[in-house]
Amino acid sequence: MRMGKRGSRPARRSKSENFSARKRSRLLEPTDVVDLDDIEFLRRFVTEFGKIIPARLTGVTAHQQRQIRRGVTRARNMGLLA
Repeated sequence: MRMGKRGSRPARRSKSENFSARKRSRLLEPTDVVDLDDIEFLRRFVTEFGKIIPARLTGVTAHQQRQIRRGVTRARNMGLLA
């Protein structure tokens, strides 16, 4: 026996309501150069669990994100960054 839906459906939200209207904070400007030797700089892009924060949250460009990934990986291998 199949039960039908009871009551009215909730009002549908528009796509713009699904995403928060917060502005992404940029940790770097698009023209800034990533310094791979600066460990304190690289720590800003790593969580307390050691995971690299994605570019969509930090606001860096794709090229800068690749440089950050390379720098964090090298620092982990050298034991400078956990």
